[in-house]
Amino acid sequence: MTLKLPIYMDHHATTPVDPRVLDAMLPYFSQEFGNASSIDHIYGARAHQAVEKAREQVVSILNARPEEIIFTSGATESDNIALLGVAEKMAAEGDHIITCVTEHKAILDTAKHLEKMGKTVTYLPVDRYGLVDPGDVENAITDRTILIS
Repeated sequence: MTLKLPIYMDHHATTPVDPRVLDAMLPYFSQEFGNASSIDHIYGARAHQAVEKAREQVVSILNARPEEIIFTSGATESDNIALLGVAEKMAAEGDHIITCVTEHKAILDTAKHLEKMGKTVTYLPVDRYGLVDPGDVENAITDRTILIS
C-alpha cells in the first residue's frame, strides 16, 4: 500500500482555519486592520471594539467575567502566563510544581526557569503509552504543591 497524500500530524501546533472563522476574520486582515491597543485613532478604535466584542462572545459561552478572558499570541505565551502567574500568586502557599517529562517545551522551559528562581519542580515519568501513573501524581503532591500541569 502506497500513501498518495501526506498525513499532517502536527495539528496541536498549527491547523487549518475553519472556513467560518476565516470568513469572519477576513475583514480584519484587509480593511479593519488597526492595532487594538491604539484606540486614539479610528482604525485602532474599531479593532479594539472587535476584540471586546469577541471577548464578550467568549464570556457568554464560558459564563465567565470579562477580566478572566485574556487573548494571547499562542500556546507558548499562554503557558508562560499560567505557570509564572500561578508561581507568583501562590508563592506564599507553596513553591512546588508537578509536571511530566513529555509536557510541551514551553511548559518544560518555564519549569526550568522557575527552578532557577528557587521553585521545586517534579518531572513525572510516563509509561510506554505516554501516560502518567495517577499514583505517581498522588505521591508527588506535597503541602507545598501549587500547580499540577
